[in-house]
Amino acid sequence: MRYPSSQVKEGKAAIYVRVSTLKEAQKDSPDHQKNVCLEVARCHGLQVYEEFIYEDRDTGTNIVDRPAIQQLVRDAKRGAFNVIMFSSLSRFARDTADALDLKRKLVNALGLRLVSLEENYDSDIDQDELKFTIVSAVNQKMSEQISHSSRRGIRQSALKGNFTGSIPPYGYKKQTIAGKKTLVPDEKTKDIARLIFTLYVLNKMGEKEIVNYLNERGIPSPKGGIWGITTIQRILQNEAYVGRNVFCKYEQKKVYTNIADMSQRKNKLVQRDKKEWEYAHNPHTHEAIIEEEMFTKAQEIRLQRGGGKRGGIRNRVNVFAGMIKCAHCGSSLVSMKSKTRSQKEYRYLICSKRRRQGPKGCENDSWIPYERFRDDLLGMISSRMRSITSPEELLERHKSSIRIDTVNTEKRLKEIEERIIVNRKLLSDLRREKLLGEIAEEQYKFEKEQCEKKIDKLEWEKAQIEQEISKKDDLYLLYEEVQDALDEMLDLDFEKFDELHLVVKKLIESITVNKEKEIHVKTMFGIELQELEEVNKQEYQEV
Repeated sequence: MRYPSSQVKEGKAAIYVRVSTLKEAQKDSPDHQKNVCLEVARCHGLQVYEEFIYEDRDTGTNIVDRPAIQQLVRDAKRGAFNVIMFSSLSRFARDTADALDLKRKLVNALGLRLVSLEENYDSDIDQDELKFTIVSAVNQKMSEQISHSSRRGIRQSALKGNFTGSIPPYGYKKQTIAGKKTLVPDEKTKDIARLIFTLYVLNKMGEKEIVNYLNERGIPSPKGGIWGITTIQRILQNEAYVGRNVFCKYEQKKVYTNIADMSQRKNKLVQRDKKEWEYAHNPHTHEAIIEEEMFTKAQEIRLQRGGGKRGGIRNRVNVFAGMIKCAHCGSSLVSMKSKTRSQKEYRYLICSKRRRQGPKGCENDSWIPYERFRDDLLGMISSRMRSITSPEELLERHKSSIRIDTVNTEKRLKEIEERIIVNRKLLSDLRREKLLGEIAEEQYKFEKEQCEKKIDKLEWEKAQIEQEISKKDDLYLLYEEVQDALDEMLDLDFEKFDELHLVVKKLIESITVNKEKEIHVKTMFGIELQELEEVNKQEYQEV
């Protein structure tokens, strides 16, 4: 391993350590990462305080959401250190785009110095980003290869009949017999698993009825809480209960939640097509809890009742999806289909937690006919927003969220920035005094905490003012966007989901509905429509 040259000057350094969940070499252990960074820091006269050694677990989360990275950035903004050290850039980030984004934030925006020991990378020397980008891309490729290799090994083990899951199906427990990882019935829960199939097949109870049955009798769910529909559905479909070892049923896909910020993403578990599922070579790898005949009958009943699959293609109809929430538990309101007494189909909105878990899950038992609600609400929003005839009126309605005096804005910003610099210097002086033994430990901790609180508060005030300036600068653009979205909505067929959903997202930030069917709407422009009388007073009785 080559280390950066003696050009690393004296200063205060932070160390970032990432603990991988994959089985990698000893050189990647957290202790090794930390110790090698401490050794180099010591050789080059860099001070490293224990509080500025950050450690994250590699959970697959995008880098900006890792707790230690978030804390590191907060401390960096306070001027706590001027150098950040890694044993390797592969510890910094596995995704090239993530690595570049964070590097630019720390180096370009905050003026910090990044040092990676294994690659002999120093941001003060390699300023053109070429070396950083190349190394990050190589690390990303190596990470992908390790992941593929790991999955191949797991697949081969499963083909031989080993249970490779982390959590056994409800009613079973994991056990190693003659070197083979297998499933054995759990005496405490196997009868409950059998009961679920019995209630579904022989007693002809629906999934929600089974949920209520188990919850009313105080039977704990697999996680120890209350039962939900999803848990029952998974049990009824799991072939493990008839002794088969099925794997590769799901795959992870990256879902980007904000196309304007590609770091905002999450991994979503999606069910693969059943023909892509794989089975162990031996058709029966462990003891069955459910007879084959009963399991087959359960699948037939699910098919008759229209049972779907996780991650399957759905007929999307709810244009408020992702925006409309239950005021009591915070869960989304989902669209469900039903029929009138005359067999006419209609849709209604209901709290998803109430639907899954019944009264034990949420007290909100209200349901709202979807199409009538959609038309009434969009009509009301259009009417209210159309009444705004100029950008100035929009500002007047928006003034509750714009509180700063534009005349003194620049002066106030400059004052805050100067106070931030002063407090950062005080913090730096405190650390020097502690290092030289010129201040008592208790006094140091107290004054350090006070300085950090002041810096945090000033940073927050600065961000708020900059946000308000942005709002005022964009006032005319904001007005045009409102009018354009309303014009688009006028020309749309409300049955065309995709087009209407895009327009609604431009207008509405959130909607909440409580059990009294009171509706609160907040627009994307900070205007809150709390008194939608025509909508609120509408009696949404059964169709």
